[in-house]
Amino acid sequence: MGLEQISTHTVTTGNEVQQVILTGINSDNVHFLTGTNIQVGGSGGICDIFPTTGGSSDETANINVAWIDLKSGGSFQKFGNSGQTIWRVTDGMGVTPTSASFFMYLYNFNSSSLNSNILMTVTSFNSLNLRGYQQGGIKTETTAHDGVVINTNQTGGGGFQNGTQFTLYKVV
Repeated sequence: MGLEQISTHTVTTGNEVQQVILTGINSDNVHFLTGTNIQVGGSGGICDIFPTTGGSSDETANINVAWIDLKSGGSFQKFGNSGQTIWRVTDGMGVTPTSASFFMYLYNFNSSSLNSNILMTVTSFNSLNLRGYQQGGIKTETTAHDGVVINTNQTGGGGFQNGTQFTLYKVV
């Protein structure tokens, strides 16, 4: 078993962005998405993932998730949400050295007869906590998806910062 890179994007200085689109899913293989050194240019930053259909964000509110948040500065929390439009990587990010990294398995993303589902692991750091999220989720529709949109609420120069990288792989 190995990984075949499909698409990647690395943010460089002067090219900060609010949104990264990675497409190229065109088989029933399991796919693997990574995000490393995720940083935003303003406090309160989020990082969300939407599936894409035809290269455009699918924002139908039919994503259900269950996740656990482990943190060094407090007790763990359990969450369960239904009817979402996104899979959330992290929220409440600040400026450097705050950062996050994740990996996410994408199952049945190219299938138009099975529900798309994910398994995601996130590690993030801010001035208060080292956090680890474990998340499972399902998109309760049978639509073939061809990739992902990764988005932050930070605009202008406050978007994803230099060194942030997202890569989409096919598991072969």
